[in-house]
Amino acid sequence: MEVGIDVGGTHTRIRVVSDSLTGQSDEVAVLSSNWLHGTLFADPMNATRLLNLIPGDALGRPDVPIALGVNGCDNRAQCALLTKWIQATHPGPVLVVNDSELFGPAAGLARAISVVCGTGSIVVGRDGKGELVKVGGHGWILGDPGAAPSLVRESVVAILAAHDAGHPPGQLAQALMAHYGSPDPVQLGYDFTADLGITNWGALAPLVFEAADEGDGLAAGVIEADGRQLAADVVALRDKGVEAEDVVAAGGVITSQPRLEQAFTATLSLVAPSLRVHLLKESPVVGAVALARALSHMPK
Repeated sequence: MEVGIDVGGTHTRIRVVSDSLTGQSDEVAVLSSNWLHGTLFADPMNATRLLNLIPGDALGRPDVPIALGVNGCDNRAQCALLTKWIQATHPGPVLVVNDSELFGPAAGLARAISVVCGTGSIVVGRDGKGELVKVGGHGWILGDPGAAPSLVRESVVAILAAHDAGHPPGQLAQALMAHYGSPDPVQLGYDFTADLGITNWGALAPLVFEAADEGDGLAAGVIEADGRQLAADVVALRDKGVEAEDVVAAGGVITSQPRLEQAFTATLSLVAPSLRVHLLKESPVVGAVALARALSHMPK
């Protein structure tokens, strides 16, 4: 029996595999806010509430390994503290890593660079000393290339620049102006800024891809530029000592939008041709189960 837990910023997924040969399993998915009180390390009881969500009789058994990928565990000390809290309740083997580190195991890879690209974006890996290294992830207002809010934000910036250069509004500009009821690109800038919000901005990302698919060069350029920047973040991570040759990308935007995925992979093939890019098809919790299974085979 193995327990894998994926704690994301919004959702938590727990999978208990009771029979590795048959794949028989039980799974629970809840909002992280259901058990998380304050920030992750604000309350030691967060660990207890999380563990109490595990279905069946796995909790408390010394023969059952638990592996967790946890959003907010960003360094070795934080992972060690959460491990300590979990071991106060569970006597079996425990491993805690950052949630992005589930991508590689979920894809069947022992070592990989993880690229998250959905509501936000970040690139993560381990250096030669085993330390967690990150590039990007600076938030939807300032960064997160390729993420849904970034694509819309950069589209509005490009629309304003095109307007200043004397170009008439294209399809994407017209779609965004229609959404906000803005009479012109200048007013669109004001209306868009007043609508500040990660969900509000991110929900408009499909308009960018639709416009690009119908020939809007501005929209296509924004997507390509964000894909290039995401690839540049991978290169920057490698420059900081992360030597993995496999890159696993996951997240709702890059896995569902071929234009962005192609811009990302095409750039990497030029600037870092030795890297192998994989799109994650499995749920990250599969990676947590794989790590738990590896724990069960480690010498006692």
